[in-house]
Amino acid sequence: MTRLRVPSTSDVVIVGGGPAGAAAANVLSAWGHAVLLLTKSEDTAPTLAESLPPSCRKLFRAIGVLEAIDKAKFLRSTGNTFWWGSDELRSERFTDGELGYQVIRREFDRVLRTQAENKNVTVVQGTVKRVEFDTGEMSLGGGTVHVMAGGEHANPVVVSARAVLDCSGRAGVIARQGFRRYGSAPATLAIAGVWERPDGWSLAEPTHTLVEAYRDGWAWSVPVSAMRRYLTVMVDPRETDLDRGGQLAVTYRRELAKTRQISRLTDHARLTTEPWACDASVYSADRYAGPAFLLVGDAASFIDPLSSFGVKKAIASAWMAAIVTNTCLVKPEMAEAACEFYTARESEVFSSYAVQAAEYFRDVAAKHDHPFWTGRSDLEDDLGFGSPAAIDLDALRLDPAMQAAFADLKVWPEITLAPGDRLQVERWPGIAGREVVLEERLGLEMSTVGRVALRFVRGVDLPALVRMAGDHRQVPDLFEAYNQRYSEVNLPDFLGALSLLLASGALRNT
Repeated sequence: MTRLRVPSTSDVVIVGGGPAGAAAANVLSAWGHAVLLLTKSEDTAPTLAESLPPSCRKLFRAIGVLEAIDKAKFLRSTGNTFWWGSDELRSERFTDGELGYQVIRREFDRVLRTQAENKNVTVVQGTVKRVEFDTGEMSLGGGTVHVMAGGEHANPVVVSARAVLDCSGRAGVIARQGFRRYGSAPATLAIAGVWERPDGWSLAEPTHTLVEAYRDGWAWSVPVSAMRRYLTVMVDPRETDLDRGGQLAVTYRRELAKTRQISRLTDHARLTTEPWACDASVYSADRYAGPAFLLVGDAASFIDPLSSFGVKKAIASAWMAAIVTNTCLVKPEMAEAACEFYTARESEVFSSYAVQAAEYFRDVAAKHDHPFWTGRSDLEDDLGFGSPAAIDLDALRLDPAMQAAFADLKVWPEITLAPGDRLQVERWPGIAGREVVLEERLGLEMSTVGRVALRFVRGVDLPALVRMAGDHRQVPDLFEAYNQRYSEVNLPDFLGALSLLLASGALRNT
């Protein structure tokens, strides 16, 4: 890793060397772009441990770091154990025997950055002082970005780039320039400590992340070895004595004592570090793309740590940002559509996590009628965004027109399908390989779900099915022909998609 040997130009400048920044750097460099990754100097300050679900492996493979992650020998986890909304233990193992990862963030981030350097990313330690944009350019791919980076005693340097990705996390080097959006939900403070027990802990599931709710907060514990665990409490800072000069260590132990289960982990264990605190309040953004920049990962939005999907969300965001950036660099004419697509996708992802978190908080609010829980249970209304591309399949199955179309398919002796009067083919942004492209979608309207624009339902390519529907006179023949030409689907999903096309008027049987 270099210190301030900064190139004067780069295709892409990435601010922040955490999971989002390092992941985006890995991908964009592998795709042939010159990438400068600016990361702050490592210090001795402690970092959190985090749980990564098994589904992260697919992302690790996509960005080319899976082998390195496995070689790093992080503790592998078999699942999670909860005391949530009741005193009853609930233990959940990952499906099919899959394993997650228990990682110390500093070590995990270092693995990703090392892999980026191996892919010819220029990684520079420094502090980003300012980011400026050519105000005449309102999309990626056509502007110049000036990034000033300097160490404590160094003169700032200027880098010209075609695009900059803000992956600076909560610091939000660009996000805080008028884009970040805070809701009215109470603030959340994480207070963490590292505990060691020489003979380990006698637990039924020693690799599990443990999560416990209590009256005015919740706690979680992540093991990183058989003898070492991170214990973290999540509190409302306004309800502690910290703002009145209280000692962090005293507050930490007081909050741990409120738990029934996690507090037992401290028996015969030693606190090896002074507790430390970090802001864990939720936020989003008014928009996620602008003049030659994207907000990525935690710089874009921050979800409640309860989900254990923070790192996964950051890497998925980085993967999407890499596709959008690549599109803007190689096909500037697609820049506006690509940026709109990115903003819509980031909004949808944040909204889904916000709704999920609010449901979890409502579960506990039913037992503990305390502002800590009630104040967080309506988060999706406060910061969430609607999902224009989503479709409620359960509601769709109950639609009378849908049920009638399905019944007709079962009794028609033969079919003579043709485009219906309400067939509307639209062009929407979608992903094809490494680029955002305009793809065909069908504009469909049903009484139970409203109007949606869809390409796939249950894996069935709707525009493709419309094009070939008139070539066959029997439903089984149409089903077989579809599976020979496109990705194979099962019969119930195929019949559901065909029923939807008939019920919405996109197809008609003549």
